[in-house]
Amino acid sequence: MIIPMLQKEISIDDFVDADEECRLGVLLADPKAENQEDKIYEQEINQLVGQALVSLDDRERHIIRNRFGLLGGKEQTLEEIGKRLNLSRERVRQLEREAKDKLRANLIRHRAHVRYSLA
Repeated sequence: MIIPMLQKEISIDDFVDADEECRLGVLLADPKAENQEDKIYEQEINQLVGQALVSLDDRERHIIRNRFGLLGGKEQTLEEIGKRLNLSRERVRQLEREAKDKLRANLIRHRAHVRYSLA
């Protein structure tokens, strides 16, 4: 077993090709693995949105959660939400707009810390 002792250790940052274009770490990375940075970012955004939703009243919160499927369900139409709340489609649209304005105002202070637009 002399051969393993003669092999030098390599770093995942070492190049593995003669042209020095491909690093070992690239070959070892699992392309199906979830990007941990994106996962943490998503958790932080979910926490920010959750905190912002607290600023809404129950009806507005219900509209936003159901309109955008925030509770894991399917996104509902204005009409579907209106039937449940006994409101017209137009009134639900107005309440949704008001709720989104409140959320935007609440989240604007975090704009510098988020990667994507809160618009």
